[in-house]
Amino acid sequence: MIPLFKSTYSIGKSILTLAEPSKTKDGGPDSIISIAIENKLEKIFLIEDSMIGFIDAHKRCQENGIQLIFGLRINCCNDRTNEESRKESGHKIVVMAKNDEGVSKLTRIYSLANQESGGYCDCEMLKNLWDDNCIKLCIPFYDSFIYMNNFIGSKCVPDFKFTKPTMFVEDNDLPFDELITEKIVKYAQQNSLKMEQAKSIYYKKRSDFEAWQTYKCLCNRSFGKQQSLSNPNLSHCGSDSFSWEAFEEYER
Repeated sequence: MIPLFKSTYSIGKSILTLAEPSKTKDGGPDSIISIAIENKLEKIFLIEDSMIGFIDAHKRCQENGIQLIFGLRINCCNDRTNEESRKESGHKIVVMAKNDEGVSKLTRIYSLANQESGGYCDCEMLKNLWDDNCIKLCIPFYDSFIYMNNFIGSKCVPDFKFTKPTMFVEDNDLPFDELITEKIVKYAQQNSLKMEQAKSIYYKKRSDFEAWQTYKCLCNRSFGKQQSLSNPNLSHCGSDSFSWEAFEEYER
């Protein structure tokens, strides 16, 4: 199983930082770097919603002898030039860098999407920039085109003929995880695609769940969404399994 970390650089998504272990305090936010050192991880899979934290992540990993595998989680749609298409067919993809050239590709994709089309890319744009030697396409378990089409009623029609994406499969003790998995397995088999068992990690211990939920509520309120702990209205927030502790339990 692959642990897919996310840091506070993905605002409102995680309470894990990229702080140097010596600067973390008891009772303060947990650091992904500290988790890696404590558990003798040779590499970290870091999936962020922007490129903003890459430099810090790269520096921390270099300082501590850890290999960084960085992925950009980004909006994709049928036609990024069409606002209606962005609304009707928006879904998430993850583009992972294999090397330094791959990081440059991620930066280019991120910049074009944000400068030209409200943070969205499409398959035509990806195809024009694609190079299997330096980047890898992965389909996240939640918010992918499979999830959006089957459970939200979206109209996503991605054309991934320019590469062979890897499908992430997760089990976070949510009631619809099994249903999503069935759809992913069917699609992967029909298209001869590889599947990888993964777990998204947004906090260290199961007991950190309420702190994570509170943080998400506060961030969403700052963006104009009126939410509270009694009525959080947050997607995929019905489980405390998005933790490093849950990952360790599974690995045992």
